Amino acid sequence: MRNRILSLVLILAIGSGAALFTGEAKAQTPTASANDASPDTQVMALESMCAETSEARASRQSQKSLYERLGKEKGIHNLTEEVVRLHLKNDDIKHLLDGVDSDKLADDVALFLISGTGGPSVYDGPSLTDSHRHMKLTNADFMAAGRDIIQAMKNLGYEQNEIDDLVCAFVGLRGMVVLADGSAN
Repeated sequence: MRNRILSLVLILAIGSGAALFTGEAKAQTPTASANDASPDTQVMALESMCAETSEARASRQSQKSLYERLGKEKGIHNLTEEVVRLHLKNDDIKHLLDGVDSDKLADDVALFLISGTGGPSVYDGPSLTDSHRHMKLTNADFMAAGRDIIQAMKNLGYEQNEIDDLVCAFVGLRGMVVLADGSAN
């Protein structure tokens, strides 16, 4: 049951989350001025952009799942390994991974993504809220992690639509990981 709920939540986020583009075909990477805005303002802008592009992303998902477009299990495992590698080098968030087995983290996140992007239901770990509660993440942490996700996808040669779709999926799940006083926002 948890796997079905997880898959539904991530698929809904893909269908209704925020992307880094406006319009159906034009990708728009954040500019320096957008990065100078506060993390709260950046998150609000991402949420707005994702809402505006939800139909285009839902259409892409219905034509070919994000799971397939990310390269199925192998591609997703490669992606999560690259994201974790970047997180460990990111001065803004690397402290959050102190004492964490980075290989296990990459594997767990890969299973989560495989299950939530249209692949087989293989994730049976804790909920996002349970696994992030102790971290007391802020929107600044969320944005720093998001920049690593985008960079990892660029490093691995993903197209802008896949970057936008995955970023929007994570934006749609933000309230489960960015926690205030130990409870979901």
